[in-house]
Order: sequence, then structure tokens, then C-alpha cells
Amino acid sequence: MMTVDSFRKNFPAFTAELFPDDAVSVRLSLGDVFFSKRSWVPENLRDHVVGLYTAHYLAAYGSAEAGGSGKNSGTGMGVVSSKSVDGASISYDTGSTTEANAGFWNATPYGRELWQLMRVFGAGAIQL
Repeated sequence: MMTVDSFRKNFPAFTAELFPDDAVSVRLSLGDVFFSKRSWVPENLRDHVVGLYTAHYLAAYGSAEAGGSGKNSGTGMGVVSSKSVDGASISYDTGSTTEANAGFWNATPYGRELWQLMRVFGAGAIQL
């Protein structure tokens, strides 16, 4: 099972100052249950998937510093399609960077990568 320390090494944005060990540990434990050791082989792939699951939920729900608002530094929430400030505006083609039918998993880059991996490996690594 991935540890809090190994999670922080692989996902350095999730510091102990922003995300308490207990919050990380709970999500890692859930990921350990949800992602079967039989289906996710080799173990380093499974660890990565559990890490993505944990990072997605921590990013989506926010840091301790932000009071759980989802407005933590560097992880954000959701995909911004347009923004205007003082007469300047920018927009993005979110259709090319989001996963169709992924819903909540599109809220973070961790969730989008996890969704892609679940679609490929969740089917037993069989792709037609």
C-alpha cells in the first residue's frame, strides 16, 4: 500500500502544511480498497492510480489552509473555459482537454489522468 510519505514524494504539491497526514491517509486507505490488487498490475501502476485518486480528492475538496474550499495553491478546481478581468479576456477549448462523460473526474488534472487509466486498465488492459 502507498504510504503518506511515498504519496508526498510522488505528488509534492500536497505538503503536510496544506494537507494533514490524516486526510491523506484516509484517501490512500480508500484507494487501497477501491483499486483491486488483481486488476492493477504491476504494483507501481496500482500505487500511481491510488496516488491519483488521493490527489484528485484532496485537490477537489481543498487544503486545510483554505478551510476545505477547494481553492488551494497549485491544484485548483474545475476547468476554466473563459475569464475576464479589466477588459482582458481569455478562453480555452475545454473539449480537447477534458474527458467525455468523466463528470467529477474532470475537476482536476489528477482525476482526468485517473479516468484515462481506468478506461484502459480498468477493463483488464484490453482495448478494442
